[in-house]
Amino acid sequence: MRFMEFLRALASELSAGRNEDPGVVPRKKRGFSAPSAKDRLGRAGEELAAERFKKGGWKILERNLSLPSCEIDIVARDGGTLVFVEVKTRRGEGYSDPYAEVPASRRNRMRRAASEYLRWRGLDRRTPCRFDIAMIVWPEGEDPRFNHIKDAF
Repeated sequence: MRFMEFLRALASELSAGRNEDPGVVPRKKRGFSAPSAKDRLGRAGEELAAERFKKGGWKILERNLSLPSCEIDIVARDGGTLVFVEVKTRRGEGYSDPYAEVPASRRNRMRRAASEYLRWRGLDRRTPCRFDIAMIVWPEGEDPRFNHIKDAF
């Protein structure tokens, strides 16, 4: 079941008055507005990363998955390993260290979100998992440069 289907089922259950605990409760959505240039750049970077990973033989399971702990940009399977990917896309050259772009607080939230994901999907906590960072530097009018750090944290 895709995450949006899960949310629809949850909303249906809640409106029917059921009090079952689904295990994962989505965060509240903010108001809707037109995406900013930064948002469009981020989405384009996530699309590029997902395509690269697919070409590398990965199976993309989720994109922009919003869990109570945080949003996970990409959840994929690389062989037998479940991979949670944080994608960072920048225009400028001043971002040379992708690891520094993901602060400790974000890494901790991603770990909690991974635990929630495993529980939500009914996966064993011993499922092999790793956390990767994909850094894309995409200067205006140039081809993007892709940097992937496996098992970043």
